Amino acid sequence: MEKASEKREARIAIRYKNIIKSLDNTWHVLDDTRVPIVRQVLGWLDHPDQKLKIIHIAGTNGKSSTGAMMGAVLQANGYSYGRFSSPFILSAREQICIDDEMISKNDFVDYYERLIKCFKLNSVSADYLTYFEYFTIISLLYFVDHQVDFVLFEAGLGGLRDATNAIDTPLLTVFTKISVDHQNLIGRNLTEISENTAAIIKKGTWVIDYAGQDLTARKVLKAQTEAVGAKWFEYKQDQIIIANTTPSGLDLIINGTPGYFLSMSGAFQVHNFSIVLQIKAALTAMGYTFIKDKTREGLANVKLVGRMNYHKTSNILFDAAHNVDGINGLVAALNAWHLKIKPTLILGVLKDKDYHEMLDTIVPVVQRIITVTPNNKTRALSADELAAELLTNYQNIDVEIASDATAAISLAMRVRESSQALIVVTGSFYTLSAIQKDHRMA
Repeated sequence: MEKASEKREARIAIRYKNIIKSLDNTWHVLDDTRVPIVRQVLGWLDHPDQKLKIIHIAGTNGKSSTGAMMGAVLQANGYSYGRFSSPFILSAREQICIDDEMISKNDFVDYYERLIKCFKLNSVSADYLTYFEYFTIISLLYFVDHQVDFVLFEAGLGGLRDATNAIDTPLLTVFTKISVDHQNLIGRNLTEISENTAAIIKKGTWVIDYAGQDLTARKVLKAQTEAVGAKWFEYKQDQIIIANTTPSGLDLIINGTPGYFLSMSGAFQVHNFSIVLQIKAALTAMGYTFIKDKTREGLANVKLVGRMNYHKTSNILFDAAHNVDGINGLVAALNAWHLKIKPTLILGVLKDKDYHEMLDTIVPVVQRIITVTPNNKTRALSADELAAELLTNYQNIDVEIASDATAAISLAMRVRESSQALIVVTGSFYTLSAIQKDHRMA
């Protein structure tokens, strides 16, 4: 019996691997036909999105952190939640989770086969959807079948042509910080990027905006809210004071009440947390109940792989900062900790990012840099190219190349001054993915 079960699991694992390999992984960010196609497929499937209470989250930075915090608060208060987010680090299945548990290979294969049957009935082939579109739709079907109370639904890139924009009116539309990233894909400047992102606002939804949003971006979001007949959620900003900051997290005083611990480090997480408090207030206004002590408990137990993850025993910090804003937040955190020894940095970046400015920001605060090649064949700047860039422009920094990303941490541990010297792994989700091959992050 046990052998039969093992054989079945092995078959499912092979089928799952082959499905993932077969999916179209190219970006279609300038293709206006993609969202209507996803909407059409949702129609064929009897509109699973309309059966869910969706909190749609978009923005340049902080989407996943905001979603993770909100999920922890919901779960602590007795609500179940589904979470769709990207990109992944350990497994593609991370993108579809219920209460922190990712979808099983078996379930993913079942939903994929269900979609293929639907396509046959409608005379289209398996390549009718792209990789991201498959994951978007499978997540909705999965969440409906598991009758989750809420869905935290994270946009992939921008908003206008993002597959998540195919859903009907969500309960809430939430914006994290919008900044300049992915130029020439979703916009050349902040106004254009904001317009692209604001396109997810639909009639009847409540709109929640990051309290520190750039005024240019906020003006665009407010205009779109009014234009489509959505409701702008007016909210008095909470007073959040950081009483103490360490690599393990933040001790917070909220509206004069001490005793809150957020298990995510980096002062910038306070801005994401302020969005969570707004979401909670909006849900409370809609009749949902949150208990202060349970919320406090949830915040102390937030887990998110690769976003300011600190491993105390090895003194290693993993952070998927992948653009200028993200690196600024990471550097601010490092400065706030007043480290006695400058960290050793394991760094890998994508060539389509503004990595020159990222380097200008982070190089002054580290002792040495070990370069790695991110786990993305088409977009990665190679470890050799990054090392050459560093040696040319930053003469006062020690640079080493890790040809094998999995050996980078061993190298960093060998060359750092002592175990008191922090190792920081950053630059891209794909850098963390490459490092993860030896399972050091789990």
